[in-house]
Amino acid sequence: MPNQNSNQPFRAFIERFLCTALILFASHAMLNAQPFTKITTGQIATDLRDASGASWIDYDGDGDLDLFTSNRAVANYLYRNAGNGSFPRVNAGSLTTINSIGNSWADYDNDGDLDVFTVGFSSVLHRNQGNGTFANVTTAALGLASANLAGWGCAWADFDNDRHVDLVIAHAAGSLGTSLPNFLFRNKGDGTFERITNSPVVTGLAPYTVPTWSDFDQDGDQDLFIGSGPANGTRARDYLYRNQLKQTGAATFERITESPLGTDLADGQVWNWIDYDNDGDLDAYLTNYIGNVAAGLRNFFYRNDGGTYTSITNGAIATDAGLSLGQVWGDFDNDGDLDVFVAEDNNNGAANKFYQNNGNGTFTRILTAPFTTDIAPSWGATGGDFDNDGDLDLFIPNVFRPAIQAPPHFYRNDLSNNNHWVKLKLVGTSSNRDGIGAKIRAKAMINGSAYWQLREASSQNTFCGQNSPEIHCGFGNAATIDSLRIEWPLGQVDVYTGVQTNTVYQAVEGAGLNPLSTGIKDESPAMPLGFTLEQNYPNPFNPTTRIAFILPVASRVTLTVFEVNGRIVAELLRERQKAPGQHEVSFTAQNLASGVYSYKLEVRPNNGSMPAFVETKSMTYLK
Repeated sequence: MPNQNSNQPFRAFIERFLCTALILFASHAMLNAQPFTKITTGQIATDLRDASGASWIDYDGDGDLDLFTSNRAVANYLYRNAGNGSFPRVNAGSLTTINSIGNSWADYDNDGDLDVFTVGFSSVLHRNQGNGTFANVTTAALGLASANLAGWGCAWADFDNDRHVDLVIAHAAGSLGTSLPNFLFRNKGDGTFERITNSPVVTGLAPYTVPTWSDFDQDGDQDLFIGSGPANGTRARDYLYRNQLKQTGAATFERITESPLGTDLADGQVWNWIDYDNDGDLDAYLTNYIGNVAAGLRNFFYRNDGGTYTSITNGAIATDAGLSLGQVWGDFDNDGDLDVFVAEDNNNGAANKFYQNNGNGTFTRILTAPFTTDIAPSWGATGGDFDNDGDLDLFIPNVFRPAIQAPPHFYRNDLSNNNHWVKLKLVGTSSNRDGIGAKIRAKAMINGSAYWQLREASSQNTFCGQNSPEIHCGFGNAATIDSLRIEWPLGQVDVYTGVQTNTVYQAVEGAGLNPLSTGIKDESPAMPLGFTLEQNYPNPFNPTTRIAFILPVASRVTLTVFEVNGRIVAELLRERQKAPGQHEVSFTAQNLASGVYSYKLEVRPNNGSMPAFVETKSMTYLK
């Protein structure tokens, strides 16, 4: 019988090896853990709403992101970002008097503010009135009453390249109390739409879920991808359409039948087209529901290899089972590549999933709180930088189940790695006002190597909602973008070099890159002594905009408007005595060309106890 102590050296080696491995694993987990803080106070984080979709959007044009949720059990909620971390819930006319399943935002009438379409058992087009409220214009604009427009998902894009965004509504036949085909409306540019009835997009019945527009083949027109998950244990081909506008001159659609995109059997929910490997083309990710797998069907991941597609079947991002719905792609750690959050329905007790891009074509699932501890039925999710600190935050609404009525998950990103970033706010002039469909390419030297990144502006890129329309890119340790290229939907290409990072820019088609604010991460610029000059609203404007400012004490005030070359075009105020408080001035552009202008507030307190205050902001006039 061997001596039981004869294996002690080997056992000691194994114990040391395992201990070292555990330390390395823990270190890797800490390095990769995403530092989100869960916000649990305020109506935005505590309201029970049975919400299937959510969107970060700036509906009031004041420069920060507000939040909208599509609620199934109660009327929709709209939260205005007060700029100080609070989100009062507001009444906004037609938008907050009905319930819905999903939503998509765009400036359909090109008047400078965001409108929204909501879908559900009744679907409504809400026109932004420019005063914080919305009006139901469904029948007048679309020619159909809301009750005849039942839908599960919707999305805006300019599919015929006429500078006006068009609308698709996906109808989940059998799930909305009726069975109808999809709806496709062409924007006529006069506030009304033409219904298209002879397209393959709108013929036939299926359990269509969420539509997504993307120029996946980069030929200059918007293609259409509609998930059609039966969600009943079976699988089917999704409905994917290639736009023939560039091939034939007519904006018609042809179903994609090539393998694997057009042949894989799925329980498809949402398609997203993203460049996860930074090689300049768009790859695809599809969330799936149950399929014919008890634990839920894995999600489908396709790498674009120059126009052919390879199914990725290894790694947790492509093998994890679940009931997946929403997906949010973004560079959450600002290191120069795209990560992804996946929302799970959690009928099977699975947590939501967060995958961090390793920069080498693989992903690591983050197995730390809150992503392993917050268990609730999550359908939608939306990403955006609500606190304007340069990193992407997350909001995940939850739906009601008989035994579960969970509040949302609201995660603030508290990234502290000093990585650089840029945000772009697109303003189309020849193209649609929001620049939906634009491609943004950015090249920078990160850790000594040159990287190109690609983003595509979209109005529907998660489940029944959308991420912030702002284009966000992380740049690691790169303080400057070597080349920033914006390819607008109608062909205009703007190229900028030597672009400073850690800056929010307004990118105006053909008219320049306008810095709106600059600041290093986690260092909010202090507001000098209570003086405030606000961003004009609306912006862009035509022909009138409002400029507001706040004075803490009585002061002498001068407010001027000038061109980029410094020439003054208007003096709005010159007063020796202006009382403390908030003041507003209206500016109407007369005999001015479209373009970027600046306005400057100069203040000298009357009592002499406070220093002078001078601040300049930019605004865009579009005829």
